[in-house]
Amino acid sequence: MPIPRLLPLVLLALTAAGAVAAGGPPPTPENGGEPVPEAVRSFLAERPPADQPDRAERLYQLKRRPPDERPFDVVEAYRRARRHLEAMPRYATRSGRFLPPLAKSGPLPVPAGAAEAAALGTWEPLGPGNVGGRTRALVIDPSDPRVMYAAGVSGGVWKSTDGGRRWRPQSDLLPILSVSALAMDPSDPQVLYAGTGEGFFREVVRGTALPLRGAGILKTTDGGDRWQRLPATAGPDFYWVNDVVVSAVDPRRVYAATRAGVFRSTDGGDSWRRILDPRVNGGCTDLALRSDRPTDVLFAACGMFEQATLYRHPAAEGGGGWQVSLRDPGMARTSVTLAPSRQDVVYALAAGPGRNLGSGVHGLFRSDRGGEPGSWEVLLRADGPDPIGALLLSNAIIQNLVACGFNGPDSSFTFGWYTNLLAVDPTDPNVLFAGGVDLFRSDDGGRTWGPINFWWSDGPQNSHADMHVIAFHPHYDGSTNQTLYLGNDGGVYATDNARAFRATGPRSICDPSNSSVTWRSLNNFYGVTQFYHGVPLPPNGQRVIGGTQDNGTVLGGPGINGWRQVLGGDGGYVAVDPGDPSRLFAETQNMGIVRSVDGGSTWQAATEGIVETTGASDEADNSVLFITPFILDPNDPSRLWTGGQRLWRSDDGGASWTQASSRLSSAGKVSAIAISPVDPDRALVGLSNGFIHRSDRALTAGRTTDWPAARPRGGFVSWLAFDPRDPRLAYATYAGFGGRHLWRTRDGGASWQSLDGSGTTGIPDVPVHAVVIDPRDPQRLYLGTDLGVLVSLDGGAGWAVENTGFANAVTESLALFARPSGRLDLYAFTHGRGAWRVRTDGAAGGGGGGGGGGDACPLPPGHGRFCSECGPCDAGQGDCDNDDECRDGLTCTSDVGADFGFGPRIDVCTAPGGCPAAPGAGDFCDLCGPCDAGEGDCDRDSDCRPGLRCVQDVGADFGFGPRIDVCL
Repeated sequence: MPIPRLLPLVLLALTAAGAVAAGGPPPTPENGGEPVPEAVRSFLAERPPADQPDRAERLYQLKRRPPDERPFDVVEAYRRARRHLEAMPRYATRSGRFLPPLAKSGPLPVPAGAAEAAALGTWEPLGPGNVGGRTRALVIDPSDPRVMYAAGVSGGVWKSTDGGRRWRPQSDLLPILSVSALAMDPSDPQVLYAGTGEGFFREVVRGTALPLRGAGILKTTDGGDRWQRLPATAGPDFYWVNDVVVSAVDPRRVYAATRAGVFRSTDGGDSWRRILDPRVNGGCTDLALRSDRPTDVLFAACGMFEQATLYRHPAAEGGGGWQVSLRDPGMARTSVTLAPSRQDVVYALAAGPGRNLGSGVHGLFRSDRGGEPGSWEVLLRADGPDPIGALLLSNAIIQNLVACGFNGPDSSFTFGWYTNLLAVDPTDPNVLFAGGVDLFRSDDGGRTWGPINFWWSDGPQNSHADMHVIAFHPHYDGSTNQTLYLGNDGGVYATDNARAFRATGPRSICDPSNSSVTWRSLNNFYGVTQFYHGVPLPPNGQRVIGGTQDNGTVLGGPGINGWRQVLGGDGGYVAVDPGDPSRLFAETQNMGIVRSVDGGSTWQAATEGIVETTGASDEADNSVLFITPFILDPNDPSRLWTGGQRLWRSDDGGASWTQASSRLSSAGKVSAIAISPVDPDRALVGLSNGFIHRSDRALTAGRTTDWPAARPRGGFVSWLAFDPRDPRLAYATYAGFGGRHLWRTRDGGASWQSLDGSGTTGIPDVPVHAVVIDPRDPQRLYLGTDLGVLVSLDGGAGWAVENTGFANAVTESLALFARPSGRLDLYAFTHGRGAWRVRTDGAAGGGGGGGGGGDACPLPPGHGRFCSECGPCDAGQGDCDNDDECRDGLTCTSDVGADFGFGPRIDVCTAPGGCPAAPGAGDFCDLCGPCDAGEGDCDRDSDCRPGLRCVQDVGADFGFGPRIDVCL
């Protein structure tokens, strides 16, 4: 749940809602109540609430549904698609080189920054590194607290070796990036297990399909450098791994809670046996394991929206059987935790059954006899004496606006099925931390509570909303060290005063200053943001804007950590006036289109005149998609197009809209729009059911205009794009599994032909979300897919993988951007791994894209036997074996690859005096001869070729670090 910003349209909506509810004018400070805080006003106006993960997942499922809607194994489909991708040729756009398939050479490393990316010809990560995303797993190395691991539910595993000051991805090229559980071997911190899939409310349990289904348990034995999927977890029992714990008695014993029950391995994950089958919808969600007994005393909480049960096994390694530890009538999803300092003390926090009002606090329970049956005491009920404890799993401030003196009205939103967190202070069994939307602390064993996080505050008392995991510093002592780490929907945060003062009582939630606990973000290069759409901003593309799930619309750059949220809710499509980067367009979910004329500082509603059904809780009752496409006409930035079950056109920059079609094909909703860049009358509109409507008179179309349609295939039309020169030539992509994914028309949309190809140069059966055409060479096409980016150099006849150094992430949106200098960059916006960019200056047009470059250099510099197999190497290239493999006058120098962006053991050809690096790293221009225009790192004008000068801190414009000085 984001921290929304104040919007004028929000104020209007809330004022209107208040007038209707009260039967008169809304309350004001003069007639009873303080103004509602800005973030709360935005939240209330965005009804249903700002983050809507269930509706977001329904959209995700709708995109991927096969056209015949047959029963479908999505994990098996992804497995086949990855195997296909591994056999495909690869092409590095940055350097214009073909590479061998992954199956033959292995992955390229993900570069750490712009200089390394330029040297390897790979993509440059843009971030956001400081926005974060939903994080359900977090562990810390007890022997070295600087080493931390975190996992995003669609961004994979990340590692920090400096206490969260910088994170690096650990699993980008693994089969699955959806990770919800991490466990570290207590005897060896180099050994970790990662449980994949997020199984807390989707598919059967939530009544929606599940895009974030996992593929088993991953294991590393070298601190995350290499991961492998445990083969015994490849089946459906491990599609959703909710928790993993490792025995302190015997680390070969590993336990996993999944949708299918509890499983045990006694050989470090090589084999597994189910030891508990609860036969309850949702399976088991939480585990707790004692570490102070000679046997594995294991607790398992099982059940989601129906009657849940807490089970206890006194010897889970093999002896005895399970006991029903706690089954209080009406308890649903339950979290369980032990007091580390006295493990006979066990706590359980249970939500009530249901998905909204019913999923608040059902009860908080404590056992002082190790969770034995019949030993539990009820500490808290929703109707008990502590009013704050009753709000642990609710949006507390929303439910108490009137009580807090704000001008209401109150609303109820409870989230115990989705976010349900409980932890005990390592030094005191009576100090508890619990969270739902906010985080609370109890200092008296759970009887009374006070908030220590305020999601609606812009101050240091706020981390982010929706709490999922807590980890304590290994040296935590409750006094001199009070460091606590928190994973939530906004990423990773820390507090250094977890035991500081916090108020209790009914009004403790009303004012952030009631808590002295302060938070700091650890979202530094932590790129797990889930984009729906994005575009670069003029004039040079150094800044970008994009809409994201659960973190609103974000504006970023330059720099991975230079991002900020400018709009709340779930962000969607965005657009920018190419002649005025301060004129922006964005949206919240359900067609909430807004515009800004000041670069995103303020926003105004931009939907006047549109009549579509957008606010129904049932998705089928809405006439627009959850994320509604809108575009700017490339011929006129004051003209916009959007649609639901009809098309709408604005000719005045979104100030007003007119209907531009009759009702479109039944049962479909507008999912993609394109306008020809050379003829504004030529338009294509795709629907969620596969139809593509067309017009060659779009500018004069009205409410009675019928747009003729074709249907190349069933399924979700995810993107439409016109050729930059020919208004009759266009492309369409389909996101659904099954069938062909890329189609081309040569007659303006009347007829369509597939371009998927076949064999190892064909497009695999994987959802495709975007297509862009290189304006310099329309034969070169790029596709954004569920597994990265593909490229064709011959108009779609053959395809290669173009995710060199790029994550195996869902690529929702692509954009090509031409700088004033003529440089052309390709941008990719992913759902789970942030935004990326690659220069296209090395790409060569024309044929050759389909065959994989039979005679082309098979390996990039620094990998394999580049110098011997591809001819003599220039300065800065490797891997050489002797001087004869280098150009005349150069020397093969051992183990200096790290200086050139390669592995440290790579041998590199160097110039006399030891040219230290490629342009943009080290003192290239000084030590390697004078630089040409666009090269760096220079120190003075004399380091440049005659007629050029050394310009400071412009390296970012050339693919280097921002502080690099470049010859111009």
